[in-house]
Amino acid sequence: MIGSGGHARVLLEVLEEAGHQLNGVVGEYSPASKLPDRYTFVPDHNVLKEFSTEDYLLINGVGSSSDLSLRDRLFREFKDAGFNFLQLQAQTAHISDSATLFEGVQVMHKAVVHSEAVIEDNVIINTGAIVEHHCVVAESAHIAVGAVLCGNVEIGALTHVGANATILQGVRVGSNCIIGAGAVVLHDVPDNSIAVGVPAVVKSRS
Repeated sequence: MIGSGGHARVLLEVLEEAGHQLNGVVGEYSPASKLPDRYTFVPDHNVLKEFSTEDYLLINGVGSSSDLSLRDRLFREFKDAGFNFLQLQAQTAHISDSATLFEGVQVMHKAVVHSEAVIEDNVIINTGAIVEHHCVVAESAHIAVGAVLCGNVEIGALTHVGANATILQGVRVGSNCIIGAGAVVLHDVPDNSIAVGVPAVVKSRS
């Protein structure tokens, strides 16, 4: 497990429910860790130098509230070193047989991924989120708790869709965006933007 905060703690329970065993934690130990202290904490450089990429499968336990750059950087760093990431689906999640999920995707409890949806590398579909038919969610995005993507929605890379936000059908949200909690997005959102409110008002993130 990379990271040891709140998201990592939830992932640990999902892993255990699915019958997986966690062998250790990548990172320095901190008293603020949310993981049980029975696990061994291993510094990043030791993992890259001393652990076999064939013997260990990683899971990205770094969550986000808005900035996804750390989560994305760690995924890419370990991929470049030859490691692979577990695709994790909670027992109560529903994923259509026609949906496509890429490496490192995490679909949490009671989340739904419907027909022909495409979820790219390192994406979080968090608790109770709904990704409807023919949506595309690009790499390292986070669809937060209870968010709804109606049909044919596109979400760009490193974009955070806040809790209980709704993106209406056919809308494209660009890369590196923040959709505020509870926002209702009726129109396309360009790259590097923030959209908040009902209906959502868009402004530049810079």
